[in-house]
Amino acid sequence: MSKIFPLYPPCDRALVRAKECYQYDSEGRTYIDFESGVWCANLGHSHERIARAIAEQAEKNIHHGYKFTSPEAEELSQRLQELAGVENGSAVFLSSGSEAVELSIRVARHLTGRQKVLKIGNSYLSAYGVGRVDKGNQDMIEISADDMDAVDAMEFGEIAAFIMEVGGCSIDMVRVPSEPFIQKIVKACQDSGCFVVAEEVTTGMGRMGYWFGYQHYGIQPDMIVLGKALGNGYPISSLMTNAATLEAFRESGFIYAQSHQNDPMGCGVAMEVTRVLEDEDLLSASKTMGQYFKDELVKLMDKYPGKVHAVRGVGLMLGFEFAKDMDGHAVSDALFEQGFVVGFKSNTLRFLPPLNIGAEEIDKVIDAIDKLLK
Repeated sequence: MSKIFPLYPPCDRALVRAKECYQYDSEGRTYIDFESGVWCANLGHSHERIARAIAEQAEKNIHHGYKFTSPEAEELSQRLQELAGVENGSAVFLSSGSEAVELSIRVARHLTGRQKVLKIGNSYLSAYGVGRVDKGNQDMIEISADDMDAVDAMEFGEIAAFIMEVGGCSIDMVRVPSEPFIQKIVKACQDSGCFVVAEEVTTGMGRMGYWFGYQHYGIQPDMIVLGKALGNGYPISSLMTNAATLEAFRESGFIYAQSHQNDPMGCGVAMEVTRVLEDEDLLSASKTMGQYFKDELVKLMDKYPGKVHAVRGVGLMLGFEFAKDMDGHAVSDALFEQGFVVGFKSNTLRFLPPLNIGAEEIDKVIDAIDKLLK
């Protein structure tokens, strides 16, 4: 019996190693990982350059106290600002996406004096705090994706921040809102002094074919939250702000501190992640392989119109929704037994593989789904 506290439904299989998009359990079984761990390993598992960066940074400096900054943190802040098109802004580095989301909410509340937070209904923001999924969360307002009338009816003057996640991977299994909808909300936020926070924990670092998912929408947020793939599995997150937010914050008297804030270890690893994404041209790979994968899923939908309801997604963030009378759970379980790790919820398979996955691995899972649907 496992000695792990059962916060999440336990699995009876133990992984002993992983490499690229492959995982290997203690019984000798091989799996192709179409979830990138928990959507973290955008570069694949055990990437040589990331392993080397961890080893080299561990010998140099892992952690420091509040009286210091580090070259690693300063360099990473500058690099992320460049990638986001932010000038004279700032960034802080934390441990998890949930923490960075909650910090963005606290900053927005402090600077606006407002309490309410707006999100798109199919998004998952954080595991705790104001961003949590909880019916008793009275400060969270939800708006359905692409509901233009709801935007018109919204009282934005009561809202501190719009936390914008454009993937909907956790709750509604990959539903990407339209450009006019996002632009309309952002305009309303700007007119009312409400902060726009791009929550890029899942959609950032190349997942949607750009550095950040919000770059599909022709907007510029006030704050940007990163996590997961920022460390390719190493636990680091960030909150980035534009110059106006930084200036307002400097005059506000707000203080926040935790033990692993701006640790050089995580920052050194994340800096190497950005280099690998560029050197291996993985943003282009996300677009091209994502389109190939989506086209193959659409072929299956056309082949089995009574069994498949929809194919959704952008880049290498895809959902494959079964018809209501189909037992998608059985398909998901069968795929796992055949060595494919995929997400499943709401009768939908979810695919967020490493960005360097090849057509060979995609063809294998497509062939497996085809045979199961027969």
